Amino acid sequence: MKTAFSRIMAGKSGLPILLATPLLLHGQSDDPGRFTAKLLQSRYSISVRSGQFSGTGSPVLKSAIAQSRFILVGETHGLAETARFGSAVCKAAGPERFHAMAIEEGPLAAAELERWAREPNGKTQLAEFEKQYPESLNIYGSLEEFEMLQQCAAAAQSGKFQLWGVNQEMLGAGGFMLRRILDTQPSGESARAIRQLLQRNDEATAKALQTGKISDLFMISADDQQLASTAALLQHGGDPRARQLFASLIESHEINRAWPRDAARRFRLMKSLFATDYAELSRSASSPPKVLLKFGAFHIYRGWNPMHASGIGNYIAEFAEAHGAQSLHICVMAVKSSEHRFSGVGRPPGELRTFDLKDDPRSRYLQPLISNLLEPDWTIFDLRPLRQFVNERPGIINSDLTALIFGIDMLVMIPEATPSTPIR
Repeated sequence: MKTAFSRIMAGKSGLPILLATPLLLHGQSDDPGRFTAKLLQSRYSISVRSGQFSGTGSPVLKSAIAQSRFILVGETHGLAETARFGSAVCKAAGPERFHAMAIEEGPLAAAELERWAREPNGKTQLAEFEKQYPESLNIYGSLEEFEMLQQCAAAAQSGKFQLWGVNQEMLGAGGFMLRRILDTQPSGESARAIRQLLQRNDEATAKALQTGKISDLFMISADDQQLASTAALLQHGGDPRARQLFASLIESHEINRAWPRDAARRFRLMKSLFATDYAELSRSASSPPKVLLKFGAFHIYRGWNPMHASGIGNYIAEFAEAHGAQSLHICVMAVKSSEHRFSGVGRPPGELRTFDLKDDPRSRYLQPLISNLLEPDWTIFDLRPLRQFVNERPGIINSDLTALIFGIDMLVMIPEATPSTPIR
């Protein structure tokens, strides 16, 4: 399932788009064979059965999860298997459990998802929200993803569960945010200005539903001057919560209309939101909080990610190191699957389109791994033991595969995945 935002931010498979450079660059004549042999020493089978990890890689993965304060799962969005993997990670945390989970949604949307995950009719409430505010969720409007949130909430430490949205609010969230601001009861001119914006939002939504174009949504098409004048009015006629929500609306508007041209602004926001949430929880927690983070694949890289930027993955890695803790970066990747085309604002998912990394020239850097899968189960490659080997042999593999090995700790490859099921 492709949302409007994930559609414009990713390649056709949702994976980083990399260059088709040679796979193995020859140093000594036997280096390619030695690299493959080293790779196979860190190859294990992994699967999820009855919500639990099994296979030869299960103890390796569980041990790494237990030793890490921060577990980052990077994924191809919109696949049922990535949600199953996330649920199993929550259960694999052991007695320590997770204190919180950070996701690629806005803070306001995440707060609603957290509430729905606790309630018996949460799925119905989510479906109603999707109808009222189309394109307001990035990833979690699917059955599998929502069930994962429910299972992670049930497995959380001492029955507690915090869901952190560390992203901008999505393309259709303007009306939801403006109504929340009105709930704070702003006074005088500021209240009238918010109602005017809400009317413009409703008109923009009606137009987008007619045309199907995301560019017609208020979060993209809002007038900057009107937003600025309303923000000034809220300085006197609104309380701190109203000003905070409106500042988030402006920030989300700026990021959504500029993505991916100005990716750095979004990355800064993600880091800032995480730091604020983690500091607040740390003040009340009896021990350093253990956090699961689940994002698109390129977000979780250590160092420079495939967009040639330092994302939240690198921020978490350095944050953990500065606090004497460990972070674990896991990428879950489907070799073959289908995904729904985005068919327009408020419209049912479009036709399925198949992708296969074996036939994609942009994924040639992955061939040493794809050609050594342990089908029919999933395969997990522990990439950490390969780093010293690659360091000692400069040029043995191409730059894309090198970036993967140093940016990701473990790579889970699914031979064939299935698209997630939209909640309607």
